[in-house]
Amino acid sequence: MSVSRMISALRKRSVADVLGYGVILTRNALGLPNHLRTPDRDLLERTILPRYATRGDVQTVLFVGCEWFTRHYEQLIPGRSYWTIDPDPWKRQFGARDHVTAGLEDLTLHFPGGHFDLIVCNGVYGWGLDDAAACEKALAACFECLRESGELVFGWNDVPEHAPVSLATLPSYRRFTPLAFDALGGATQVMADPQTRHIFEFFVKQPPRAG
Repeated sequence: MSVSRMISALRKRSVADVLGYGVILTRNALGLPNHLRTPDRDLLERTILPRYATRGDVQTVLFVGCEWFTRHYEQLIPGRSYWTIDPDPWKRQFGARDHVTAGLEDLTLHFPGGHFDLIVCNGVYGWGLDDAAACEKALAACFECLRESGELVFGWNDVPEHAPVSLATLPSYRRFTPLAFDALGGATQVMADPQTRHIFEFFVKQPPRAG
């Protein structure tokens, strides 16, 4: 977002909104967390990412999509090679130290096959990935860039306005194997927020079968 676009957007907001956003930017610049207190974000921050932080086999992580409330996620899974990706240059300020400005569809242009142990793609499908071709390409890129037995956390809202295509019809989606996530009682998916119908699904990239 250019400075002129930012000023124009701020003019449409109330004084309270502008001051609140100023606080957010200040805390971000100081490296302090900004939390979005919703059930799905609480589950992600307090259960899902902390569980991965305990696992020694998860050393290379990609978080897809950046917002003012995601900057501190790198602190929740410390000591890893932690990357973020977002197509909007303005979102760079909310990304990790290691950040790529690009769409998830172009992930393979920036990383080799098998590079990541874990990819977290939350709130992107239906919020930018809005047609079948883009969704297919993005999930195929995730599959390619995960190592064998690498894992994908996929969060989305199961409502018509944010579920633009049937995921089950996408070949790349069907390549992933549902994963029983131990921190949630072995569930392969969980309804994190009944009000928004936000779902987390857990997948693993299975190695090819012998023979």
